[in-house]
Amino acid sequence: MSKKQVIFDCDIGCDDAVALIALILSKKVDIIAITCVHGNLSIDEVVQNALKVSNLCDANIPIYRGCSGPLVRRLLKGRDYNTLMQTIKKEVNGEHILIHEKSFDLPLPDYTKQDKHACSYIVETLLNAKEKIDIVAIGPLTNIATALIMEPEIADNIDTIYVMGGGLYIGNRTPLAEANFYDDPEAAEIVLNSKAEVVLCPIEPCEMAATYTKEDIEKIKALNNPISEFIVDNLNGYIQRCNILFNTDANSCCIYDYAAILPLIDETTIIEKRHDIAHVDISGGMADGQLIIDRRNMFTNNNVNIIYQMDKDKAHQILLDVLK
Repeated sequence: MSKKQVIFDCDIGCDDAVALIALILSKKVDIIAITCVHGNLSIDEVVQNALKVSNLCDANIPIYRGCSGPLVRRLLKGRDYNTLMQTIKKEVNGEHILIHEKSFDLPLPDYTKQDKHACSYIVETLLNAKEKIDIVAIGPLTNIATALIMEPEIADNIDTIYVMGGGLYIGNRTPLAEANFYDDPEAAEIVLNSKAEVVLCPIEPCEMAATYTKEDIEKIKALNNPISEFIVDNLNGYIQRCNILFNTDANSCCIYDYAAILPLIDETTIIEKRHDIAHVDISGGMADGQLIIDRRNMFTNNNVNIIYQMDKDKAHQILLDVLK
């Protein structure tokens, strides 16, 4: 059976890197391109990190620079003040501490990004596709929404869009909004309500399947190879920075984006999935960016496959297996 072709759209920080590595090493899919989008980091930092991780895996995947900001949310200057947005900033020894590492401690490859814009690449590739292509979208959905606006018919050549975004009951950027959806709510609304099949992995199933303690990280360290060493340093740094930012003493972190790609490797990692009506709040008010799910089963226009529960043991074993 031929491998599924995948466009990997990301804002590559700590968890995106693990997701990308797992997909490459799984050999279950053929990642035909990495398209970069604003989000965890600036667009140029995302491009550099994508180049470094692709090179680490000896993958040499074409990388495209995409949108550097959201579709419209920044047009309303006071929009952020309407929500209880997380605005934690700290400085240690003159260095600004961020949740995600700006630049991975990896060498840059000799090759560089492609000249074409990511959205143009997505449109042209899907319009000319002989077979349907999957999309993994684990950052803000700006690139995917823009491509769907440019040419809505590309949805016909998309098999499934696997999205990490939203929260079933909570947020993390605000009390109600998860970061990817908050960073571009209009894009999220466009993608969820396109003609394409969407599988959505919100915060809660990610935390169920992809929370890693120090003990879990030690199991990865025991594999003792260059890629596992990078992941160990990556996750330990992630925990350390979060502890500094949030004044905690945690010994774990969640690799959110890794959970979202698991169905591509092994669909049985999903314990519960429902076909629901889902929208994203774009009001600019207190609920801005919130995933809104209608669970009343009163209507038939269900548009999104939403993951509710995932298998932690399978998720952890898959990562260990691919890293071996």
